[in-house]
Amino acid sequence: MIEVNEKVSGLIYQLKIYMPMDPGYVFSYVIREGNDCLMIDAGYPNMDLLNPLINRLREIPNCRVSTLFITHMHIDHTGLADELRNRLSLSVVMHRRDYEQVMKMMDRDSFVRGFLELSEYYGVPSTEMELYRNVTSNISGRRRMNSVNPDVIIDGEENHIGSVRVLLTPGHSPGHISVILNEKGIAFTGDLILPTITTHVGLTPINPGNPLLEYLNSLIKIRNIGLKCIYPGHEGEICNVNARINELIMHRVSRLCEVLNALRNGELTIFEITKKLRWMDNKGYVDLDPMNRYMALTETAALVKYLESMGIVKAGNDYKYGITRDVSCNIRELIPQLG
Repeated sequence: MIEVNEKVSGLIYQLKIYMPMDPGYVFSYVIREGNDCLMIDAGYPNMDLLNPLINRLREIPNCRVSTLFITHMHIDHTGLADELRNRLSLSVVMHRRDYEQVMKMMDRDSFVRGFLELSEYYGVPSTEMELYRNVTSNISGRRRMNSVNPDVIIDGEENHIGSVRVLLTPGHSPGHISVILNEKGIAFTGDLILPTITTHVGLTPINPGNPLLEYLNSLIKIRNIGLKCIYPGHEGEICNVNARINELIMHRVSRLCEVLNALRNGELTIFEITKKLRWMDNKGYVDLDPMNRYMALTETAALVKYLESMGIVKAGNDYKYGITRDVSCNIRELIPQLG
């Protein structure tokens, strides 16, 4: 149920922790820091995993885990944080932006109501509203079953804790952080950058503002560091860091172009745009299960919000978007922050 792999001799250990949803496992990491160890993320909230996880941690020689960093608020990363604190007397670190969203999710009625209000703006028809009510209720319900109570709440763009540098890298969530080992050229990036999976970036009540802009800026921030390797929350390490980041940026350019192409024949709501795009395994919206419909809709909303912030599209009074500034589908026009 839990595998331990030594990734960098005597320094970095990877814990592969089972979870009952795709992709089937999540990685936590342990970093040696002098006589203590730091831990990145706390796995999935399954109490049957707690003792095996603690036993695995104790098998790492001369390693007392003193600090647990939560890269972001999703339950496969916050999982057993409170239980590990209670058993190992460690300190849990989380960014304030994510902690505030966790608190919002605890109020199920408010969270569901907030998303349904957004859904009206997105142009979701009444026939779909019950589906979204159930999805958001289930999301909030899972969150309420897994509390996370950080001992240290960090703020701002950058913090230094012990020997590590902690950067705010939002997009997947508003308070997503990456933990950097500057001297080794290594980073632990949670779900920001994955080897083959495309990170979900959706506009929701708990990921408000302009999340795609934040995500792209986070990728650029990590690219500018010049890292040797990244250790993410799923799949495996990435040692062609900048090449992978460039792939992810180009994927978003492609998706932005798909939205613009959908709008070239006339104005559409966000829901209507969602139905025109292709999703996982080249499926249409109607072929997706409820959770993936939620992800498709909110990802489309993030794409449209980004284009709106660039002055390329604009919504009318009927929530239908149209193109207001014609652009070519290229990286220079769509992501000018790359310089």
